[in-house]
Amino acid sequence: MAYNPNILQEALRARRLTPAKLSERLGMDPAELSRELKRDPEPKSDLLRSVARELVLPPFAFYMQRLPTLEEAIPDFRSPVPEPGAKSRETIEAIRLAEGIQRTLIELKAPGVSALPKFVATTDEEIDRFALKARAHFSITLDDQRDAKDARSFYVLVRRKIEEHGIVVLQDSFPREDGSGFCLAHKTHPLILINSKLQTRARRLFTLVHELGHVLMGQTGISDPFVRRNTIERRCNRFAGSFLAPQSFVISLLGGSVTRDPDLDDIRWAARKLKLSQEATVLRLEQLLIYKLGSHGKWLSLVHNDNPDYSEKGGGGKQPPAQEKVKLAKFGFAFAKAFKRLLDRGLISEINLYRASGLKPTYQKSYFDYVNSLSPSELRNLELDDG
Repeated sequence: MAYNPNILQEALRARRLTPAKLSERLGMDPAELSRELKRDPEPKSDLLRSVARELVLPPFAFYMQRLPTLEEAIPDFRSPVPEPGAKSRETIEAIRLAEGIQRTLIELKAPGVSALPKFVATTDEEIDRFALKARAHFSITLDDQRDAKDARSFYVLVRRKIEEHGIVVLQDSFPREDGSGFCLAHKTHPLILINSKLQTRARRLFTLVHELGHVLMGQTGISDPFVRRNTIERRCNRFAGSFLAPQSFVISLLGGSVTRDPDLDDIRWAARKLKLSQEATVLRLEQLLIYKLGSHGKWLSLVHNDNPDYSEKGGGGKQPPAQEKVKLAKFGFAFAKAFKRLLDRGLISEINLYRASGLKPTYQKSYFDYVNSLSPSELRNLELDDG
């Protein structure tokens, strides 16, 4: 079968990329790429493999009569009008991973969610009340927040309690420029994926609850909670702030020693007490008029390009975490529960689970057994590393 140059043009349109952007991603001069793609009788196979990899296509696609059907890119809620946009290869792969897992759970009729609260609130006051109701629904208490050792452990606790209601929460790494996380909404099998690249656990926590807002709205899309250019994102952000820092909880957690005009040390202190990211903290306390108006803008001007919410310290010199903990960090609690049940009932094989999720058979049993073995005390103190 002959090389079909039309496939590349169709694939670029489907991925919302220009030839210039493709050449940039490949590290090639645009003129050189154009010349190589017009090589007679066809481009070099190494180049076609590189192009196919960047476009997340099988290399043989360029020899087909028509482009294989590509999944629709999910809307980007960082835009004033949410619509699909160009994404990096890593981001497309993360979306495909999440879609494959969700599709498998739906097709195999795995138990899903039921009776989730519906996010229809629009005014700030309504959203604040709804967020408190939603937090109660997921059984996240003031004591949970106060007793958590730090933001890392509170993130694990909130994630676990959300997953106990059947919402799958995954972690994967893709370029920060493509967003902080996304939601694949579904009536019975909603899924959240958190971008683990650079985000501290405190920032991931806010992203998680922001994406939970999308789940409860029934809105699929990719987001960065601190890019709020449309009504949906502003509502989800208000929800996340109100969910994680209800006004009555803030007073209890911080006490009376809060300055109205905070400096960086004041914000760091409050963030540690609340178990939140610094940006979420300053935004929420400004919303509540605990910090004076303009505090968030002042904080942004002080941190410049060195945002502390993107610089979690690694564990230099530590032993690598056990693989079952790495898998739990990536795939979560609800995934383990659902797929162990499907495996035990013979509804999916180990190899088909691997095809759907990328979880190798050699790690499946140890990961599932580890999740099932965790005691309530261990769950309260659980720490997970990305590996």
